[in-house]
Amino acid sequence: MFKNNIKLLILVIAIFFSGCGYKEATYQTRDVAYLKFEKGTFKDYAITVNDKYTFKLDSCVRDPEAKEVMECHDSNNVYEVTSGSVKISVVDNKGNLIMDKTVYIGSTNTVVMELP
Repeated sequence: MFKNNIKLLILVIAIFFSGCGYKEATYQTRDVAYLKFEKGTFKDYAITVNDKYTFKLDSCVRDPEAKEVMECHDSNNVYEVTSGSVKISVVDNKGNLIMDKTVYIGSTNTVVMELP
């Protein structure tokens, strides 16, 4: 009887300590966020992100079959940026500052910027 109690005690202690050693963690592989721009005019825009990276959004074109509807090819594009505080400056083709904004974007989130 005494041997069975010792074996049972050793088994319970082994199960207790092996269960406490299990660790679970999630790892984030990429720390990126996304920008998406929606515009409703026929203007070209130059976008500057964090005063480092500049790219152009092309102008929209009229759909020849529909008189009032326009088609913007850039409306489905998303642009990858680092997550955190992001400064966005938008300038039109005449050099006028349209938007100068700092936004916080969480990791893997997408922020939609509506341009005039």
